[in-house]
Amino acid sequence: MRKILFFSLIFFAAALPAQQLPEFTQFPSILWQINPAYTGTKSTIDARLDYRKQWMGYDGAPVTQFAGVNSRLWKGRLGVGGTLYKDETGPSRRFIYSFQAAYHLKLPDVEFCAGFSMNFDKYTLDETKMTTHWTNDPLVNNTLIDFDKNKNATGGVLLYNDRFHFGLAITNFIDTHADFFTTDTTGSRVNYKAHYYFTCGYNFNKNPDYVWENNIMGTYVAGLPMTLDYNLRVHYKEKILAGFAWRLRDALSLQAGYVLFESVQVIYSYDFGISPLRKAHSGTHELMIGYRWNFGQHKGGYRNFDDFQKQKYHIF
Repeated sequence: MRKILFFSLIFFAAALPAQQLPEFTQFPSILWQINPAYTGTKSTIDARLDYRKQWMGYDGAPVTQFAGVNSRLWKGRLGVGGTLYKDETGPSRRFIYSFQAAYHLKLPDVEFCAGFSMNFDKYTLDETKMTTHWTNDPLVNNTLIDFDKNKNATGGVLLYNDRFHFGLAITNFIDTHADFFTTDTTGSRVNYKAHYYFTCGYNFNKNPDYVWENNIMGTYVAGLPMTLDYNLRVHYKEKILAGFAWRLRDALSLQAGYVLFESVQVIYSYDFGISPLRKAHSGTHELMIGYRWNFGQHKGGYRNFDDFQKQKYHIF
């Protein structure tokens, strides 16, 4: 007998009100993972590691590990990158790796970018970690572990310069699903849903020592409430970062960071829950480490390496 695996979808809907995919408080640093058109926009080799432990004290809460790198080739016209992350939530575990590419078209004072990503997903369901109301529920075999592998894709567009950006993207736009326990009577299925993203941001400074980085991200999945994230980060002399973030119906966050050796950035954020679930946990921790390398950028880059270094609103 087959059934829709609503357990995982309900859990995701509670954790992330409008998506099956993990949420990051520090999304402004890894926008190319959300929208591949952002691949190469830093005009450096930009590498990121992120560890997020959500809802401390809540058994089976999401834990996400992320790694990614992106940069530019072909005299600044092509951005390329790769990402991978592992996301565990209760009895479900996903390992996803992706390859991104973006074409950058230079226009007066702005660039237009179009990007594409191929995503490969190994989705594991561990029924030994499920607890049922009825011990002998015939729809759950508490001795089984199974997985399925799938491919999907993401596409996006972006208009940006060093002051603002505006992007649109859709991920999981291939109609596919993960099937589990197909040889057992407890056969289950998870349908992949298309996720629609819009991102925009604006950087400004009246004092040259400070850059105010504002970012907004909206996510929509058919049949679920839309999520909205706002993130404000203030950069002081490209060394110190401080800010806060707000996620609609979910959390408020504080974040702080520091740049070491001119090339390594460490950012920590803490989320305070504001949803009804806040009574069951003690917040969310997220740690990101970034690394940038300017190697070879004099051969391409945003305009050229000298202009890039002089950009008024340049941030890590």
